[in-house]
Amino acid sequence: MPLESLLLDAQKATILAVDDTPAILQLLEVALGMDYEVVTVESGREAIERFPKSQFDLVMLDLMMPEMDGLETLKALKALPGFAATPVIFLTAMDDLASECSALELGADDYITKPFKPNLVRLRIANILQRVRLQRLLSLALAGAEQGLWTWHTASGEVRVSAAWSEALSSDGISRLSRFIGWATVCHADDVKRVTEATENYRSGRHAAFEVDMRLPRLDGGWAWFNVYGKAGGDGLVIGTYRNVDQRKQAEMRLLESEERLRQVMDATGEGIWDWAVDEPEMRHNAAWCRLLGLPGSTCSRPLADLWSRIHDEDRGEVERRWQACLVGDQAFAMEFRIRHEAGWHLWVQARGRVVQRAADGRAVRMVGSLQDITEMKRIEDEYRQMALFDTLTGLPNRRLLSDRLTLAVEQNRRQGSLGALLFIDLDRFKELNDTLGHDHGDMLLIEVGQRLTHAVRRVDTVARLGGDEFVVMLPQLASDPQAALADARSVADKVLHSLGEPYHLAGHVHHNTPSIGLTLFAGQASEEIDQILRRADAAMYAAKRAGRNRVCVDRDDLNGTGPSLT
Repeated sequence: MPLESLLLDAQKATILAVDDTPAILQLLEVALGMDYEVVTVESGREAIERFPKSQFDLVMLDLMMPEMDGLETLKALKALPGFAATPVIFLTAMDDLASECSALELGADDYITKPFKPNLVRLRIANILQRVRLQRLLSLALAGAEQGLWTWHTASGEVRVSAAWSEALSSDGISRLSRFIGWATVCHADDVKRVTEATENYRSGRHAAFEVDMRLPRLDGGWAWFNVYGKAGGDGLVIGTYRNVDQRKQAEMRLLESEERLRQVMDATGEGIWDWAVDEPEMRHNAAWCRLLGLPGSTCSRPLADLWSRIHDEDRGEVERRWQACLVGDQAFAMEFRIRHEAGWHLWVQARGRVVQRAADGRAVRMVGSLQDITEMKRIEDEYRQMALFDTLTGLPNRRLLSDRLTLAVEQNRRQGSLGALLFIDLDRFKELNDTLGHDHGDMLLIEVGQRLTHAVRRVDTVARLGGDEFVVMLPQLASDPQAALADARSVADKVLHSLGEPYHLAGHVHHNTPSIGLTLFAGQASEEIDQILRRADAAMYAAKRAGRNRVCVDRDDLNGTGPSLT
């Protein structure tokens, strides 16, 4: 029946009146004809024949009739398709309790004794039809939602269900399940614990409503997921609905399986996953994230402030800047930084993240990302960098790094109008040491020379080993006046000459060695090549060797064009 009919067409309901007394039927037609369509028949058999031909909203049935009495007629009517929800009022001259109980037990909605008062009959009919209309509205609503009704008597624990609008439940796959003691007695064994907890939470008042998803047996013998929801209806009665949510649960389980597979992949690769609701002070992490930082738990939620406190002080500012840029813009968050392990040491991580949900105004709502341990990768990078830019024996910068730093120093001289100096150092009797005591002692000497040179210069200076027994000291940021710059450089050269001339204690052997040092100044001329500066210093060093070693020779080409000179 259309919803509009249920709401608007209440005044013209159709009534089937059954009585073997024509006068009673005539009285009913007169009393009810103004408000209802009244169809009259004089026997139970006529009523059974007539009912399928029309849609009746109510049946008024005489209890005492020949051949087939009212109770027999009602039993036959209830077997007809479409009759189940039709209300019935019994009319009878017998005013005894047994007859009334028999009629009501059979499903009658009311019981009126003859002679009746027309006004009372009209009022009872109106009340019954109003209730029926409300029930039909509820039926439409429940049918649309595919929900069934249930009641739960909390004192006895008995649950009664009505599957008129939803799937019928069954205990054996054949018979309809209509009443039982508690949901935990009929649900799937794997759901008993969850249902019991929901029941206890409702009984104790911790939850205002009883609600739980559970698997229940269907009439076809299978199991299906149902959402069961109910609230107190008064007098210890809980009233609720149940509806099939099998498709939703299957989708949830597929999602969980997908997430579990992703989690396993991420855990296998050591990738830590994080998920942050931007308005929340905590961030959720998977097991790999927890293990990465030495934290317990397969999944955990930790305050965002704890994450920030773990980031290395030197990296935190840049991390926060890029994080905020990701929140307010479209770019992803990607950065390598150091973070403190629970044991106290720092590890290098590569973090990635992106805003995956924004509000209508563009504000970030949810952000997800990953964290990967790259400490070993960083270590390998540092080793390659060390091998590429530093001498493997002494740990000093090699020729490549010296050239890079010398190029920067020349550029700095050009901008600031300053000068720099280069000391080219060669050990005088290094070959004798290798020949007499062996290369191990020679390596010891080279390492000691590197350490002495480092201690003899400033932090801004560079000490490099070019190879063999050749070392270079670069002195940037000297005065702009050549004489003043030369004086400063010569002072450092004398200090180096004295330091390297001190005895060496090499594995129980005392060795004496001296250096020959070539010194040259360099400015910031764009035309000057780095190799030219090194060649000038090298030439000055050889001049020192020719002059007897253990001395400093200054290249004066850039000062007065006279060539290297001994000082």
